[in-house]
Amino acid sequence: MRRPSVDHIATRAVGSDRAEGDRYLTPAMVVPPYAHVGCRIETTDGARAVVRYVGPVEGTDGEWVGVEWDDPTRGKHDGSHGGERYFECIASSANGATPGSFVRPHKIRPSVTFREAIATKYLDGKVPVQGAKSTGGDVGDDGTNEEGMFVKSSNGQKIEIQLCLKKEDPNAVLGTIDRVYLPDAAIHTAGEPGDASSCGLPSERVEILDLAGNLFKDWSTVAAFGREFPSLVNLELTGVRAAWPACPPPAPSPFPNLSVLVMNRSGASWKEATAIVAACPALRELSLADCGISALGEGEGPVSGAAAAALSGLVALNLERNALEDWSEVERLALLPSLERLHLGGNRLRRVCYPETHAGGPVPFEQLKALLFADNAVDEWDSVDALNDFPSLAEVRLTGNPVTESAATRHEIVARVGRLSQLNGSLIADQERKDAEIRYLRRVLGLVKSAEGAAAGGEAEGAAAAARAPQRGTEAVQAMHPRLRALVDSYGELSTHAAKGPGTGKMGEDMLELTLVCVAASAGEKAPTKKKVPMTITVGKLKLLCEKLFKVKADAQQLYYKEPFMGMPELLEPDDYDIAYLGVKDGSSVLVEEKS
Repeated sequence: MRRPSVDHIATRAVGSDRAEGDRYLTPAMVVPPYAHVGCRIETTDGARAVVRYVGPVEGTDGEWVGVEWDDPTRGKHDGSHGGERYFECIASSANGATPGSFVRPHKIRPSVTFREAIATKYLDGKVPVQGAKSTGGDVGDDGTNEEGMFVKSSNGQKIEIQLCLKKEDPNAVLGTIDRVYLPDAAIHTAGEPGDASSCGLPSERVEILDLAGNLFKDWSTVAAFGREFPSLVNLELTGVRAAWPACPPPAPSPFPNLSVLVMNRSGASWKEATAIVAACPALRELSLADCGISALGEGEGPVSGAAAAALSGLVALNLERNALEDWSEVERLALLPSLERLHLGGNRLRRVCYPETHAGGPVPFEQLKALLFADNAVDEWDSVDALNDFPSLAEVRLTGNPVTESAATRHEIVARVGRLSQLNGSLIADQERKDAEIRYLRRVLGLVKSAEGAAAGGEAEGAAAAARAPQRGTEAVQAMHPRLRALVDSYGELSTHAAKGPGTGKMGEDMLELTLVCVAASAGEKAPTKKKVPMTITVGKLKLLCEKLFKVKADAQQLYYKEPFMGMPELLEPDDYDIAYLGVKDGSSVLVEEKS
């Protein structure tokens, strides 16, 4: 049997040439209209795919549907079967995967129109009465309008109210709705023009539309909802894996008022996303999480041209859990004039770096107020120091990065980044900032003092050694702690006090009285012990003291400090940090626990 050419395989007619054989087909073999080539389908076991072929398969009876699965590991071939090519798979052409399969039509779950989904969810399957739409009329003398949508307050203001209505009146229910939630409803189309807006919803009133996880095949299918509901401001398309446009769709825009677009897990590339944004002139927030995006443009330099124009109005951009690895990709966004919030959590970025600036040129990330960077691979403090260079940055999220593994990290980040008002979702109080900066300053000045001593003892090393280490002593410490000079200027007296050597001044002026409480199981019951220790004692040395007192090996200990106002004790680490820097104050309790 000679197979038709590949160009005609997926689209060939299945009408006249099979009409004679149709009388032999069972209903289970007939392909429904929502499973034609190019459509997205869901099988009865919940798997999603794109239809690539409809027709017979040699050696079998009846009609088959050839699909390319969203999950390529589910497939059995690349569109070839028995030595014959039936269809092409996009994924297999890219990386040699085999995401293709043939399924029988009865294995495909029925898809519905938007109108049918509205009737099922909001009307218990009842058909809405045509033409009955709420318009939100004028307020009458009694303080309510005819539909009961508003009341007047004592000072004459209109207050919108939500009525509790019985489902037996479908038009009354639909006539009050300004937001529609139909996620995972197996919707494949808005229907014929006018169908969606004539289903009983007040089309001019609907502002929020949640269509996440539905089965739209392309952008034109999605754009139809914009024409049906012209007042849309928020559109949810998470999990909608349509064929997205590579170029901006032609004018006019189907979404002239859309300000929030969520396309998480949509499979859209960065190029496709910018093309869609170009069709949404009022867009302010765009979410593209879990889309596999690894680059934000081609070539070098910031986004430009049509992409820059399309993105110029964005205030918030979510790129979480993508495949970004190089910070230079993020720098492409540096000149977006309105960008205030940038979500980059869950990528593979190893560093943060503020772009170079040029006199008289635009300021990079000038409006950026929030950089949410959790669960990346940042492991160096110079990336944290770079945050201090962003001119408007006030909120940062860094949890899940290697650099934040220590319990002391919050104090250090607060001290290193002077403009922060919120860190990892928690507000930074004025007192917390002051305490953190003083602790940090004391620790860094201790490093300066140690570096000065080392430099004084090594002056005879010669020019060759100097060439190998151009930054030595104090210079090296200052290079690693760029805010040192600013903090010395702010806390001059405190810094002078902190720089005193041990044993200078009055007896005990640099001592802390601690209550040491052993709660280690192996030590048995031990009475709390009060001890005075230098405020510069490290966690490691305090563990050695506790080993002498309670007979618990230092390397088996975990120390926690507790204040009366604290809900939970705070772990003291790392071992080489001063306890004063970690927040331990005079009169604090230190709990001695064993590692589990």
